[in-house]
Amino acid sequence: MPPSYGQNTASPQAELDLSQLVIRSESLRRVLKLAEKVAKHPAAVLIIGETGSGKEMIARTIHNASLRARHPWVDVNCAAIPEHLVESELFGYEKGAFSGADSTKPGMFELADKGTLFLDEIGDLDLKIQVKLLRVLDGTPYYRLGGSKKISVDVRVVAATNRQLEDLVNAGRFRSDLYHRVAEFKLEVPALRDRPEDVLGIAEQVLHEHYPDSRFTRGAVDALLNYSWPGNVRELRNIVFRAVLQAPDAQAQITADDLQIPQTPRGNGAVPPVLADGGLDEVEKQMIFQALEKNGGNQGRAAEALGISRRTLIRKLKTYKEESESTAAGTLSEAQQRYYRAHLELPTQVKYGTEQFEGTLLNVSMGGAGLKMDTTLNIGAPLVVMFTLPGMKAESELVGRVTWSNKDGHHGVQFGELPASIRTTLQRWLRDEMKRDGWKLEE
Repeated sequence: MPPSYGQNTASPQAELDLSQLVIRSESLRRVLKLAEKVAKHPAAVLIIGETGSGKEMIARTIHNASLRARHPWVDVNCAAIPEHLVESELFGYEKGAFSGADSTKPGMFELADKGTLFLDEIGDLDLKIQVKLLRVLDGTPYYRLGGSKKISVDVRVVAATNRQLEDLVNAGRFRSDLYHRVAEFKLEVPALRDRPEDVLGIAEQVLHEHYPDSRFTRGAVDALLNYSWPGNVRELRNIVFRAVLQAPDAQAQITADDLQIPQTPRGNGAVPPVLADGGLDEVEKQMIFQALEKNGGNQGRAAEALGISRRTLIRKLKTYKEESESTAAGTLSEAQQRYYRAHLELPTQVKYGTEQFEGTLLNVSMGGAGLKMDTTLNIGAPLVVMFTLPGMKAESELVGRVTWSNKDGHHGVQFGELPASIRTTLQRWLRDEMKRDGWKLEE
């Protein structure tokens, strides 16, 4: 008889104890709040996120907060089921349906009746299965493999993927109608590298399970925060667990050497390629602006990142200024607006792991900010910057990383992906600042 690839439990806490999860980051808390809200509605939910980032945790949160919480939870890893067994696993089979089918077996949909079916890595499903899955999701009764009696079920489907289903749809590898059916509501789980508070929280949880009185040294904290965690939570837990196992019994502290984190930091300061209209000259121009942005306006560091001399950089900037004055004096193009930096002196709070510092926001743009603090953080350190812009009521909370710092406490910060609401607010405020500076804006 073929093995089973799903788990069925009427108690959603049985396999994953949500009460023990560490959730310190505001970004993940927002996702959980949305999950709890959508749980009260019957909509199908698609959870998007990297492997190991916590998609199953979000799915279980939806189940626990829904009216189906007392009914079965069944999870299926679509990528782990051999292609020839997917249909029989999902929809069941009758005795004698194929060689080895010695008895009738209900499928995962039947096992999840009145409850929740979690389809992990749904993007790996074969197109033929997608057709039948769509019909079942639309409430159409179906047959078990080899059966003659129709089966009707009442199941809420929560799906997850680490792939871009829209790209698979465009490539003809995922049905458009199925995509829109499973993505009635979408939730995106932020990667662990964008949740530095959770990195330390999870690491400390694993450590204290074995050595309650132990701690991480500052070097170990820096190593944890400066690594990109491509394997997300699973990789973090494995690395800390390995360090705990190899450390001397009752060791008072865990060092960076104990962690043995791979030597692949978050970034090396290189300037990523940009796309631009207007040929190579425009590409070069945008790369220079982007390098200055990423290095907080420091011309020496920007020139180094670009692989040119500082003298060459200054000469090109002078040329751009002359061109601007002669062809479009007083006007900022859309591309130039992205690199506009507003100067100000604004109190700010900075979170680095579990520590919090007071500082001053010296300038801000869509891509980053300049800060001054009494504490100096290492290049590459992830942090959260919190401030309220003049004239605004809501506080902005932006995740970023240090791109440069000096002994005087000045830091250049590059923002990560901005939430849509904050992006709109910041963009509107910056455009107002541009106008106050006397610039005309190209629409």
